Amino acid sequence: MFLFSLFLAACDSQSIDKGSTSTSCQNNSHCNYPNNVEVWLSDPDISPETPFTINLKLPKEAKNLSAKLEGVTMYMGFIPLQFKQTGQVWVADTMVGACSEPVMTWKMMLTYTSGDNQPQTLLYYFDSLQTR
Repeated sequence: MFLFSLFLAACDSQSIDKGSTSTSCQNNSHCNYPNNVEVWLSDPDISPETPFTINLKLPKEAKNLSAKLEGVTMYMGFIPLQFKQTGQVWVADTMVGACSEPVMTWKMMLTYTSGDNQPQTLLYYFDSLQTR
């Protein structure tokens, strides 16, 4: 029974990695995090191999931003993200690969340094739907 519950916990796509911040928002939705951080998609309906934009709002003093996408449903390597600041919003144009599953869950792992030089890590989850 213990091993079974350990397996279930390992498969939870919303589990929080050590030292990171996640929210209870639904996949593909506009999410608000502590410290006035927001993440949202240009379109909540993501299809594989179709370009979309990830938007990010960070505190003014944030620096050393890096981000990547990883498959949760199925590991497919990682996709580095390059955010560019336009006013108050950071924007990354990207796309995700096709998978054999009808719904693929992805995790964006975002790291940055706060104004007090503390490293911050945020997790954001979204789904891509196979279109046939």
